[in-house]
Amino acid sequence: MKRIQTTGVLLAAALLSACAPQQKYAWGSYEPALYTYYKTPAASEAFAEQLNKTITTAESSGTKVPPGLYAEYGNVLLEQGKGKEAVVWFEKEKAAWPESAVLMTRMVQIASGPRADKPKAKDATPGSAQAAAAAPGQTTKQ
Repeated sequence: MKRIQTTGVLLAAALLSACAPQQKYAWGSYEPALYTYYKTPAASEAFAEQLNKTITTAESSGTKVPPGLYAEYGNVLLEQGKGKEAVVWFEKEKAAWPESAVLMTRMVQIASGPRADKPKAKDATPGSAQAAAAAPGQTTKQ
């Protein structure tokens, strides 16, 4: 009788422990950092630091870096005009997630191009220098 009771308790414990949430990837603070970045795009430096911290933490703990995180970090670096650094992260994404090879190969080409090491220009606003440089009667694309 005692053996049946012990088996029942162990079985219940095993079933309940299987319900515990398992994390497949180390997301770290990616989600709140992304939300903040979307709200204030000018804070790209802080977002890049947060991405780097999330990646470093995942790699050092031996957990898998989530899909797209290397590419996201590379893209932020590319937008900051750091094309050569971005290539490293695009290559890491391609190695970690082979299904991204076509896109990452194209991103490497873009990051290796002649304009890759120049920060992206911000969109022109009606009072900006780009709008002022337009010939009279022309409008700039907005």
